[in-house]
Amino acid sequence: MTRTIPAARRRTVLGAALLASAALGVGLLSGCSAGQITQTDTQVAAVPGVSANSTDGLIALRDGAVAYSNEYKPGSVVPIEVRLFNNAKQSVKLTGVTSAAGTVVLVGGAMPAAAAPAPTSAAPSPSSASPSAPRSGSGSPSAPASASKLPAAPPTPAPVGTAKMAVEIPVGGFVALSQSTKTYLAVEKLSGDVLMAGGALADVKFTFTYADGTTTELTLGELPMTVPLSPLPKPSSVVGHEGE
Repeated sequence: MTRTIPAARRRTVLGAALLASAALGVGLLSGCSAGQITQTDTQVAAVPGVSANSTDGLIALRDGAVAYSNEYKPGSVVPIEVRLFNNAKQSVKLTGVTSAAGTVVLVGGAMPAAAAPAPTSAAPSPSSASPSAPRSGSGSPSAPASASKLPAAPPTPAPVGTAKMAVEIPVGGFVALSQSTKTYLAVEKLSGDVLMAGGALADVKFTFTYADGTTTELTLGELPMTVPLSPLPKPSSVVGHEGE
């Protein structure tokens, strides 16, 4: 004998099945979404540049890099770009940067005042003037050597920047040292071998001085070079026809 399931019961069973399917779909979507968030959170930016903190953890360096070039030959100026953040409860100044690749200077900042020239001695008064030199046998006084015959001193090259820095970073603020801001750091004269594209400066150390006179340091094992900003390739002007 065949039993007939009432219509009301059939509707109840069908509704329960639909609810179970919907719950399963929501669970699958939630799992996929969680995986995407976790993957995005752990991705590393492709733009080169280093980040580091000072020894006391209060100064943060971000996006530190050498400005891109095909090569930097020995003796050339090597620009450095960094962003410095002050997380301390007092102001701080960047007071020095050293590198094994050469002297690091601040370009575009306040240059130190030039030393005043040494005062010259006053000319003797006529009453204290020395007696005239004896005349030579020919009767003409001996003339001093002409200044025009002395060799000219070689010109002194203008300094690229100053190694005596005082870049102030306010409490809770930051400073960007970059060529785009017209104030940046640079190795004044690169020493050693040629620095090629993709290379890095080694052993770069930053020194900071707080308002109370204490200091802290931030050391980078290496400072990599940025990548060139090349434009995207132009699309092809040839358009294909579907179905051919």
